Amino acid sequence: MAPVSTGPRFRRRKSNAPRATSRKPDSGVPVAADADAAKEGDAPGSGSTTRVTRSRAARCRPGSQEPLPPPSERSRSRRTTLATDTAVRERKRIRANLIEEEKPLTKMEEVGGEEISSAPSSPLCEPYLPDDQEIDFDTIDLYKKKSKEFHKKRAHQLSFPTLNTDVSSSCLLHPKLLDIRESATKSILGAAKYVLGLSSCIDGNPLARCSGFLIDWNETTKVGVVITSADIICSASSLDRWSGDDEYSYSAKVFVHLLDDTTVEGRLIYAQTHYNLALFEIIVESPVQIPNFTFNLNYAQQIFVLGRDENLCLSISHGKVQYCNPFLCGRHHYMYVDTATPKCALGGLVIDFEGSTVGIACQTHAFIPSSILIKCLHLWRKIQCIPRPQLGVKLSAIKFLDLPHIEMILRKIHICDGLIVEEVSSGSTIEKLGVRVGDIIQHLNGEWVSDTIQLEEMLLRLSEDHFDKGNGLNSTLDIKVGLFHIRNGARNTINLTTVVSENGEVVKRGSFAVSVPTREEISAMYALQEATTGIVNFSISVLIMM
Repeated sequence: MAPVSTGPRFRRRKSNAPRATSRKPDSGVPVAADADAAKEGDAPGSGSTTRVTRSRAARCRPGSQEPLPPPSERSRSRRTTLATDTAVRERKRIRANLIEEEKPLTKMEEVGGEEISSAPSSPLCEPYLPDDQEIDFDTIDLYKKKSKEFHKKRAHQLSFPTLNTDVSSSCLLHPKLLDIRESATKSILGAAKYVLGLSSCIDGNPLARCSGFLIDWNETTKVGVVITSADIICSASSLDRWSGDDEYSYSAKVFVHLLDDTTVEGRLIYAQTHYNLALFEIIVESPVQIPNFTFNLNYAQQIFVLGRDENLCLSISHGKVQYCNPFLCGRHHYMYVDTATPKCALGGLVIDFEGSTVGIACQTHAFIPSSILIKCLHLWRKIQCIPRPQLGVKLSAIKFLDLPHIEMILRKIHICDGLIVEEVSSGSTIEKLGVRVGDIIQHLNGEWVSDTIQLEEMLLRLSEDHFDKGNGLNSTLDIKVGLFHIRNGARNTINLTTVVSENGEVVKRGSFAVSVPTREEISAMYALQEATTGIVNFSISVLIMM
């Protein structure tokens, strides 16, 4: 093995100077430089540099008289040091990650304007991880728990409610939305300034909580009009909107919660129970902005439903517009989204990715598109009501059926578009004209119709024209309906007389009571049962013989 250099401490140039005794820097042991040189065999005064090498046993650590360990032990010591350094770095990395996780809450604390003190005398101290402490998973879990408790108390002191991430913004954390979150965030934050919170009560007892937004504001009188869902005053609701069993408390007190944390009482100025809309008048001193509406809405388009909860925290639901017929218990003007909307968001804005308003939330999975909403508001501003002719039927569109069903209808009766009659109201005018379940409505007043949204737009236009002619509510309106009767395969055009009303349309199927059967009916039932049983027994006997 090659000699190991011990460094400049053991080097000396030979000279004719008298012998000197030196001490090692970290030790009190004298070292004779000439004696060391003599051990190497160099003659004094030769002028060459002498390299002094000690034996392995004589090697000592600096500042100590103990010999150095052998190379194998020194390597093991270096590995131990490296492992310790790695563990320290790992603990620092874990601690840094934990601190990063708490940064959003730290920003919220900065809004409050107070500084967090960790002194023992502070009534509210922030937990932390000591640098000189070993960190294991139990310690990390305890730290997270204590940190969560601290920030919850801190937020409570600063009057910031704890956000419900499952309802508010967690939908934007979905893996499928990470690539669009940045573009959607700007649109959502831009539209959030329009969304207000509403609450109602009867005799001091809470009734409902919804959302809403301003559609009008007078700069001179400071009077604004808020639109929301009529559920805010609904005291009893049924699953079937066509049943007519919904009850509304028009005398309920309704409060509008503005975004500046002020609350004003709203005055009910109009409620339309068919479209489930309610308008309230409020006083707003500061200028307000009105959302922008767009008719550009397509099926399978991604939308956001915005609302406010009891703490005025923003509620966000994300989904796609479904390509489907209205549910049998839902109104014709409903469009559906493939995600659930919280009840507090009913009456809230439905926006697209550009931030434009495309509708208003009206049910858990349904909303009213802006094409219907704008027409309703136009009629209200013009004639102070929203009238609609009542047909007395529930309908569904052929184009939303599955393809084999559409192909069968096309092959059998050569019809590829229209509205299928799903239910006929018992005792209605259209029932008396011979319309039955399964018949197909193809056009109204010569205008072809393909889905229920288009039908509702046509009915609202007919109502406006009807009022322009000097007619009023509860008057009659004749509509020519083009039909295809599925029973006999005949096409026919009927003159349907409808009532133009602002009340919710009721469609109930016919029913009858089953009374005690007579002797003749009982005899006929038994005879039919015996005949059926005899046929079955005969068939079984034939099978056994075979």
